[in-house]
Amino acid sequence: MSENDYGTNRTSIGLTAFLIGGLIGGTIGLLYAPQSGKKTREFLMTEGQETADRVMRSILDAQENVLDMIEEAQSRLVDLSDDTRSRLQQLKEIASSTLNEEKEILSRRYSEAQDVMRNRPSAE
Repeated sequence: MSENDYGTNRTSIGLTAFLIGGLIGGTIGLLYAPQSGKKTREFLMTEGQETADRVMRSILDAQENVLDMIEEAQSRLVDLSDDTRSRLQQLKEIASSTLNEEKEILSRRYSEAQDVMRNRPSAE
């Protein structure tokens, strides 16, 4: 997760907390306001619905941000997986080549050792 993604996520959470705090504070303020009960209830319903709508939009935005981050992470993992697979194939080829070279050297040295043993002077 990049620094920018983290900041966006924190901003969304902060905005949600701010809106919920505003709703609670507004409700408490209205309960103590000198208005009739009917006007207060109407106002609470209107403000509550608007605040609920803002909170819902904020939550949906946060969800979209999270989904975008997940998709980006999946894409990065695929890229890393492809890169890792390519590197492992290269290492396999290097190891196979090295093993074949060592087999050839060992075989040649073994043949040389056999020649030395065949050509040694006999003990008389």
